[in-house]
Amino acid sequence: MKKLKLVVALLISIAFGTTVFVLHEQNHALVSQLTTKDKELSSSKSELQVVKIRLAAAEKKLGFLDKYKKGVQVTGYTAASTQKFSDGQPVVHAYAVTRKLPEDKVINIALSPRAQRELHARLNDYIVLIQRRTHRKTIAHFVDYTASTETRPVVDVFFADARQAVVWGRQGGYDAVNLSGPSSPFGEY
Repeated sequence: MKKLKLVVALLISIAFGTTVFVLHEQNHALVSQLTTKDKELSSSKSELQVVKIRLAAAEKKLGFLDKYKKGVQVTGYTAASTQKFSDGQPVVHAYAVTRKLPEDKVINIALSPRAQRELHARLNDYIVLIQRRTHRKTIAHFVDYTASTETRPVVDVFFADARQAVVWGRQGGYDAVNLSGPSSPFGEY
């Protein structure tokens, strides 16, 4: 009987010890998983903060574009090859493209005195032209002036190809925003 009690006590001890060992290993695995998940959560939180900062900057830029846009008349012209701008660049090389205006390039423009005043633009400022119908945006560099007698807010774009000038000039209404202004959130301009 003593042996039986001893064997039962030993079996109970082994069962209890095994249970404690298995629970300890499970606990260790859960702690390890929890640590991994905690690191992933911290990483996700920091990525979320970066995204929030970028989103706030984008909203600020979009708000700036909406707040300061002014209606302008964009006109396409064909330039004579001998014509030059005030900075000495030939018009054909400064403005023109033979087939179509590249969307990823900065184009050079001339502003009328009224457009310059309304946009608070200075020579060498960057202006974004926003087509009202399609909301396509084109970055432009203010490099010269139109005729000083011009009373409309005109933006002139010159082309080597007359057909392209006609197409550009018929694209509809535009809004313009000066990206280089003192309150602009577009720092690189």
